[in-house]
Amino acid sequence: MRFILSTLLVLILTGASFLAGQVRLSAFEIREEGNDFRVTWTTELEDDVRQFELMRRSPNSNDQFVRVHAMPSHGIGQQYGFIDSQVFKSGSDKLDYRLDAVYSNGVRESIRTESVNYTSTAVRRTWGSLKAMFQ
Repeated sequence: MRFILSTLLVLILTGASFLAGQVRLSAFEIREEGNDFRVTWTTELEDDVRQFELMRRSPNSNDQFVRVHAMPSHGIGQQYGFIDSQVFKSGSDKLDYRLDAVYSNGVRESIRTESVNYTSTAVRRTWGSLKAMFQ
């Protein structure tokens, strides 16, 4: 009896993981705009997606991603976007962004992870001040 119950539980849990929808991206881009980063993506398949969550981490954050934005699903072919204006607080020259899909049944899936290099605003201000001194 115990074997049957444990087997049934495994089958239910395995089946639940297959019930999640699917996402396929047609575009994903991270562009630097002044002191901010604009993250955009477009989907060509959004099956049963409740929302997208954009996550960010810097190397000095103990490898923990932090959610910076969440938005509901709009539908196939629609462009999604977010301007990350909190980048100056990271204190690093590299950031990782991860896009997650959260499906209607609560299952979360990591869709895409990309790294981007940048110069922090503090370094930019210091360099600008040094250049101004010698002009």
